[in-house]
Amino acid sequence: MARSGALLPSLLSLLLVALASSFAAPKNTLAATHRSRIITIPPPSVVDVARPSPSPRRHASPRVYLNPNDDERDLEISSAGDVKFCTPLDRPLLAMVDSIGLVGFAAIGKSSHSDDGSVDLIAVLVTALPFLTAWLATSPLTGVYSPDDRENNVLLSTAIKVGKGWILAIPLGIALRGVIKGYVPPVPFIIVTLISTLVILAGARILFSVAEDFFVELVN
Repeated sequence: MARSGALLPSLLSLLLVALASSFAAPKNTLAATHRSRIITIPPPSVVDVARPSPSPRRHASPRVYLNPNDDERDLEISSAGDVKFCTPLDRPLLAMVDSIGLVGFAAIGKSSHSDDGSVDLIAVLVTALPFLTAWLATSPLTGVYSPDDRENNVLLSTAIKVGKGWILAIPLGIALRGVIKGYVPPVPFIIVTLISTLVILAGARILFSVAEDFFVELVN
């Protein structure tokens, strides 16, 4: 009996320990489960490392245009994408050469129609006025007074530039002359005018470019 009385407290204590451990086990399991749910960030792959990051948007830098025909070699700064319109005031000497060429065309035409070959200056200026007006007014659009391309063939680039102005200005000048005269110019006059002005303007400009290069080299 004494032994059974001594074993009873021991059994009770073991039962309490077992119950306590059974209640504590789910808590430990839950904590272990929470600990196992740690989110890990995988290391970057080789593709992600090699992929360049997007660069910030760059603003277009201004372009610098050099007009080689100005005496002071001024720099004309224009923003990228902007159109630079050159007028006869940008190259007054070249505008004077073109004007002399068109007046010369009118003088040749008037002298060929006179009996004694004399030239009436007023009549020549009246004939040249429509062509001068059309040539100078359309020059910002055609670019005939823009800086020359010195890197390529000067003769070819000059002829191309004259052609761009001629194809618009001379037909417009013929139309203006028809309005002033009050009648449509005859077809022979139109053909002769187109051919003569192209030859005169291109020839005058080529001579001007050659002389300009010569004097530039002479000064330098």
